[in-house]
Amino acid sequence: MTPRERLLIAIRNQQPDHVPAAPDLYEMIPVRLSGRPSWEMLVYEDPPIWKGRVDACLHYGVDAFIPLGIPAADAPPVAVVVREDDRIVTRQFTETAEGRVWSPIAVVYYRNEPSAVVKADTIGLPAAHEDFEVVKSAYGKTGKAYLQEAMDYLGDRGVIAPFIFLPALAHWPEEQIQYMEDPESVRARMALIGEQMVQALDTLLSWEPDVVCIGSSGMMIFNPPPIFRDLTLRWLQKLTRMAKERGVPTHLHCCGPERSLVEMAALETDLSCIEPLETKPMGDCDLAEIKAKFGDRIAFKGNLHTTKVMLMGTVTEVEDACKRAIDDAGAGGGFILSTGDQTPRDTPDENILAMQRVAETYGRY
Repeated sequence: MTPRERLLIAIRNQQPDHVPAAPDLYEMIPVRLSGRPSWEMLVYEDPPIWKGRVDACLHYGVDAFIPLGIPAADAPPVAVVVREDDRIVTRQFTETAEGRVWSPIAVVYYRNEPSAVVKADTIGLPAAHEDFEVVKSAYGKTGKAYLQEAMDYLGDRGVIAPFIFLPALAHWPEEQIQYMEDPESVRARMALIGEQMVQALDTLLSWEPDVVCIGSSGMMIFNPPPIFRDLTLRWLQKLTRMAKERGVPTHLHCCGPERSLVEMAALETDLSCIEPLETKPMGDCDLAEIKAKFGDRIAFKGNLHTTKVMLMGTVTEVEDACKRAIDDAGAGGGFILSTGDQTPRDTPDENILAMQRVAETYGRY
């Protein structure tokens, strides 16, 4: 069975030849393996990040599950507004009849550390910039061509999962305040985003992907169940139903506490698979409990603790955690062994290799 077949069978809540091992190698590990500053891959696409993710999975021999944000040809330009030896800072801007308008959001890329999304004024950036460099991608592809080249490069060694986002409150305090003071305006804004995501998904489905990833990092921290039901649930229902009608499974990423989301997704939507099911203190998921209650309705992906186990654990501790996760959620299929969020940069190679070894042996059906 190929890694692609194995992953798709598990995502569809069926039983492959063995539990797939697909650690989240999103950015930090690919950047470390490249030996180059993070912005070369993440900003200038030299190489594009999907290639870094694929190469990292092939380096460790794991089943490659590659979430993929696909740039649009008409996306606003990005400019480097700060350049230093150990970091660069970027901002998007748009040109209007009244002049150039800069995004209030900036992204800080450190040479060897994770990137950070921040409010521009909190790091001392001015309202406008006169001295900046417009980013020119070394890769240049967008849209369907971007997805197709990634799928062709990966082949049967895994799956590429283009992603869209759910409308939900972001982590900025003013969003929470606006919802409390003027919920109708927030509902209207979320509905607009939801319709945009419906259009984006319709386009993605026409490109015939293996699976679609729905991403909203840390969503339930800022959108507890009452707010999620008010603003977001109907869009998750609509998006997963659209994909199911086209025969494409859906996979949801929501780090942080998501036990309530697991239940809503399993009982009230057509979602196929959910990750990363983090354990305490970062999350609130118990694999054995959710497998017993919802395993007949949805597949699971996770949930090795990214710091205590993957980063700081011994090989034996990683192996034990893998076996425990397989014991908790592997029965009957519908489980992908993974990390409880992104694998930290300095995770020992031996710990990542241990995941695949346990999946192929202890996780065999």
